[in-house]
Amino acid sequence: MIRKLALKFADSSGGSLVVVPDFVRRINEVESFVKTKMTMMQVHMDAVDKKIESEVGGLRRELSDKLEENAGEVNHRLEKLDSKSEML
Repeated sequence: MIRKLALKFADSSGGSLVVVPDFVRRINEVESFVKTKMTMMQVHMDAVDKKIESEVGGLRRELSDKLEENAGEVNHRLEKLDSKSEML
């Protein structure tokens, strides 16, 4: 990618590009470094994604349990209200 940009720049400026072996070596080092860092970042992102999924799953279970608990209480109160309304 960097080589393509350098060649495009040389073509557009009308000059010739002298490729020095050290320059190519340094470009390869940078490309290798970037690939390594991108792989490491992807691994970290996957770990964070799994952790978020785990936390969200736990919160969903907790919320579901609370809703079920409250549903029982609401049903009980509705039954009380129903019995009071029948008395009237």
